[in-house]
Amino acid sequence: MRFHCLQHLPDEGPGYAAEWLAAHGYTLNYTRLFEPNPIFPALAEFDVLLILGGAMSVHDETEFPWLVPEKAFLRTVLRAGKITLAVCLGAQLVAQALGGEVHRNPAPEIGFWPVRFASKALTHPLLRGWPDKATVLHWHVDTFTVPPGAVRVGMSAGCAAQGYVWGDGIIGLQFHPEMTEEMVEKLIQFEGHETAEEQEFVQTAAQIRSKLKSVWKGRILIEQLLKNMVALHTAD
Repeated sequence: MRFHCLQHLPDEGPGYAAEWLAAHGYTLNYTRLFEPNPIFPALAEFDVLLILGGAMSVHDETEFPWLVPEKAFLRTVLRAGKITLAVCLGAQLVAQALGGEVHRNPAPEIGFWPVRFASKALTHPLLRGWPDKATVLHWHVDTFTVPPGAVRVGMSAGCAAQGYVWGDGIIGLQFHPEMTEEMVEKLIQFEGHETAEEQEFVQTAAQIRSKLKSVWKGRILIEQLLKNMVALHTAD
């Protein structure tokens, strides 16, 4: 089974997902959009697509011109019905491609905040085995509307749309289940200025670090999701 990853920033890789895939013998290839002349794979070259986060907005096509071919590629992937996991910026890109809107969230959401997952979403094949709530890592200022025909995955106090499932095999998550402790430390290092100003749904770097040790269970969520993706592909 072949996985392909669209990576937008050097320090925002697939994290726990890459570790699990390597441990189970699955291939993982990359299109690194921050490198010159990124090349997108042919549809026949992969079975599952992973789309990661990034500090840019889906609307920043002038500053990041690779967004234009990436959006075209995503529309092709979605039409082909490829199993897809999209996180944060990735979820916003896929939501837009499916007819949703991407706009500013009412307030930034940064740190570890609880999400309650919708009972309807938890019956979807991709979310089997997930709990009904979890405290997860958030780091975003934009959000999306749930695309037409999709089912909302859940919500938090700071963001009404924490994800969606669309069709049999497409899931977008606003939060970050893939990030390792090392990746969170790098986020704090390079984006920590966003935590300096006290806001309702923004935790300080110290708060994030303390919760990183005490509540972070991202590995459990992403590994169960990947198991479900494998099962879905095997059943086809």
